[in-house]
Amino acid sequence: MGSGVEAIMSPYPNLACSCVNQLFLAYTGYSIGSDRVAQYQFWEPGDLLPVIAHLDRHTGMINGGMFTDVLFLAFAVLNEHGEPRYLTRNEQAPATSADWANYTNELFLCTRNLDALWIAHEKTCFAKRTHVWVALPYPNPSVFGDDASRIRAVIRWMDDFLARWDDSSLDSQLRLMGFYWLQESVYFEGPANSDRTVIRAVNRAIRKRCAAGSPLHSLWIPYQQANGWNQWRKLGFSLSFLQPNHYFQPAKLIETAAAQSYENCLGIEIEFDLGITYDAAKRARLQEYLRLGATGGTDPAGNAFGPYMRTSPLAWYSGGWFFGKNGRKQAFVSLYQTDDPLYDQIYWYLHGIYMPDKPR
Repeated sequence: MGSGVEAIMSPYPNLACSCVNQLFLAYTGYSIGSDRVAQYQFWEPGDLLPVIAHLDRHTGMINGGMFTDVLFLAFAVLNEHGEPRYLTRNEQAPATSADWANYTNELFLCTRNLDALWIAHEKTCFAKRTHVWVALPYPNPSVFGDDASRIRAVIRWMDDFLARWDDSSLDSQLRLMGFYWLQESVYFEGPANSDRTVIRAVNRAIRKRCAAGSPLHSLWIPYQQANGWNQWRKLGFSLSFLQPNHYFQPAKLIETAAAQSYENCLGIEIEFDLGITYDAAKRARLQEYLRLGATGGTDPAGNAFGPYMRTSPLAWYSGGWFFGKNGRKQAFVSLYQTDDPLYDQIYWYLHGIYMPDKPR
């Protein structure tokens, strides 16, 4: 592990003062398949316990911490007629303010999502609270109108969420850290509807707000070559991660995204889904994310990147919940439930002690 690349001073976001260490993406609301079938996404305490605490695969006892931060986000919700409405950018069925309220209600359901994380954390007896991030719904111009109206709508939703949070007892186990911009690219750039204007104003509003006396932060996770991906500071985000997309599109290189992150002070997203439990090629691609993060390396153009396992904040995408003939499954939770050695390997990775040559 003593390569010359590893010794390079890392321009990734400084872990010592970063608002995130290891961020787990937890999908809520509804996912809508290509067949237009809505699959309900929710988390229960038993799902989240192995996410925030390492459970011994033989005894079930807690013997360490896992993810420090959990991001709750949703692609869509159902309206009063049971029809999908998108919280992301969608021109066919964009969400309204009423749909945004449904999203808030989903987040605060009893024994699910935020409350489930509270219960799971209480079981760990960890002194340090689990950090929580929440995605902001996207204000589509076709619903909310001009920039000023879009900004007001997002800030109103955020303040309503904060009021619900303050009225709960969640902060006894959880620490609200801030909000996440759900769109992965800057889309609208016209004089009347500018995502840049909206993002900057929303980020300024976030920084003016506090939870338990601490100022809030904002996150973004654009994909490779997304519009504005390397302008995250100018857009006002506290921290940004870059999606390599290699897991889903192998032609896109992890090395390219890692070098771009290294040069532009972004964190890295590690990506997988339920396919790692049955598809050898997908499992190998996840192992490549892990290997390169442990060693560092160079992209095809010779640009170096450091070992992001130890020197960068990381975001972890592991997909949502899948409902099939074998029941309700989610990739990361399934690793624990099936005694998959990858569960322990990810634990080692989170603590910077993963070795690429460990038995698989």
